[in-house]
Amino acid sequence: MLFKERLGRIAMRAVTGMAAAGALAALASCGGGTYQQQQTFVPARLLSFGDESSHLEGAQGLKYSINEVSTVTGRPDCTLNPIWNQALANSYGLVFANCNPNASFETFAIDETTINGTVADVEQKVAAFQSGDTFNGNDLVTIWVGMHDILNEYQANATGDETVLMQDMRDQGTRLAGIVNGIVANGAKVILLTVPDMSDTPFAYAESQRGDFDRMKLLSDMSTQFNVGLRSNILNDGSKIGLVLVDDLVRNAVRAPGAFGLISLDNQSFGCLDSAPLPTCTSDTLRDDPSTGQVANAAFMWADATHLGSVMQSQIGSQAVGRAHSNPF
Repeated sequence: MLFKERLGRIAMRAVTGMAAAGALAALASCGGGTYQQQQTFVPARLLSFGDESSHLEGAQGLKYSINEVSTVTGRPDCTLNPIWNQALANSYGLVFANCNPNASFETFAIDETTINGTVADVEQKVAAFQSGDTFNGNDLVTIWVGMHDILNEYQANATGDETVLMQDMRDQGTRLAGIVNGIVANGAKVILLTVPDMSDTPFAYAESQRGDFDRMKLLSDMSTQFNVGLRSNILNDGSKIGLVLVDDLVRNAVRAPGAFGLISLDNQSFGCLDSAPLPTCTSDTLRDDPSTGQVANAAFMWADATHLGSVMQSQIGSQAVGRAHSNPF
C-alpha cells in the first residue's frame, strides 16, 4: 500500500480510539504553554533514531533487552515484551519491518537507529534521511541517545577532575537539542527520552569497586549535565515534543525496586548470562537472583551492565504512549 494511501485513513483511526485525554494541557513534566489542540494527532509513520535500546535486530526482531520466549514455538517472539518505541508504534497500529508476524505491507514504523549510536550518529542519520525525504506534520519521531556518549567519554577520559567532562557532556546534550529543534521545525512531533543516570547501572557499581576516585559520582554528574544541556535547549511547550524522563524513572526504581516488581539491589546486578549476550538473551537465559542464589522471583532491572531489561522498557513505553496521546500535538 502506498504511503499516501495511509494518510487518507488518519482521520478514521483518530475516530476509533486515539483521542487524547487531557488534550488542552501539556503534562506537567513536559512544560506548560497556552497552545490549544485543534484535532487529535495520529501519525502516518513513526521514525526511530538513537542507539540499540530502540532497535529490533534482524528478521526475528531481537531486542537489546530480554527477549521473551513463546510458549508455543519455544523461540523468541518479538511481539512479546515489546521495547518502548515498539509499544508506542503499536498504540497507533504501526508496524516495524523487523517485527511483522502478520506480513503487513504497511511497515510505517521505521528503524533509523545505530548500534552503539551517539549524538553524532543521530545527526548523521537525520541528515541522511533528509537527503531523500522530509519530516512533516504526519510524522512522529522518537529519539533516545546519549548513553554511549557518556560511556565513551568516561572510558577515554575519566579522572577525579570533572571539569572538562562536564562541559563536554553538556555540549552533547545541547547538540542533540539542536537536532530535535530542527526536526520539529519541519512539522514533525517528537517523543524524546532523557538518558538514565549511568551511576545507577551495574557497570557503574563494578567501576566503583576500583577505589581510586568516586567513579559513580562522575558518571552521575556526566549524565546530569547531558540531560541539562538537552532539556534547557529544546523548544518545548508540549505542542511539539513529549519528554519522557527516563532518569527519574530509573532513579525511582533503584530506590523502590519492589514497587516495580524488581529484585533487590537492582542496580548491582543484571539478568542475562554471559553466554547469552545481547541481543540473544531471552527469558530462558537469565542468571539466578544474586541475593538468594535461587531462580529469581522478580524481574531484573538491567539486561546487562548498561541496557535496561524488559520491565523498565515497558515502563518507558507506557510513559511514551501517555505523552504521545495526551500532549496537545
